[in-house]
Amino acid sequence: MKIAIIGNFLPRQCGIATFTQNLVQSILAAEDIAKEPIEIFVVAMNNNRQVYNYPSIVQFSINQDEKQEYLDAADYINQSGADICILQHEYGIYGGNSGVYILSLLEQLTIPFITTLHTVVKHPTFHEKNILKAIGRKSSLIVVMSRLAVEFLITLYKIPAGKIQVVQHGVPDFSRALNNRAIALHPAKPPLLCTFGYLAEVKG
Repeated sequence: MKIAIIGNFLPRQCGIATFTQNLVQSILAAEDIAKEPIEIFVVAMNNNRQVYNYPSIVQFSINQDEKQEYLDAADYINQSGADICILQHEYGIYGGNSGVYILSLLEQLTIPFITTLHTVVKHPTFHEKNILKAIGRKSSLIVVMSRLAVEFLITLYKIPAGKIQVVQHGVPDFSRALNNRAIALHPAKPPLLCTFGYLAEVKG
């Protein structure tokens, strides 16, 4: 199976870039379970015409505000022999009003695609709502990370429940990071509070 993935990618410093890299690694690690060879390539999003030293798995990149490059990327994916495409969606990483440029790429795809939604807004703007509804119509499957997002997609965005799958975000395995001192200080394993999302100064 050959998979195309669209989204940010390291070394771009972004939570979705890290998520996409982890997704690639996890899919490749599951090759034995799939019982067939898996090939993956990434179509990476560039912001503000910045140039990144991407690894070889990134075979195409799109400058966020260049409309034609979305169509060029769709052609590249269609001609690549990919069986399926996985889109990482966050409004801010695509160009146009609320990231509307991504729709032109999706319109041109001739293969099925799965969308991972990183933001599902409870009170969307007109553009946010219509873009997400369009993505929902075109996607073969929508992946979200919380049950609340499912409720929003069904009630606000009118996406059929059968198209939506919850895959919890997860956290790293901290067990290897623990040392004897930490265990001695906290033998009862105190509660661990987590939030998914990228931590940065601009997010308070």
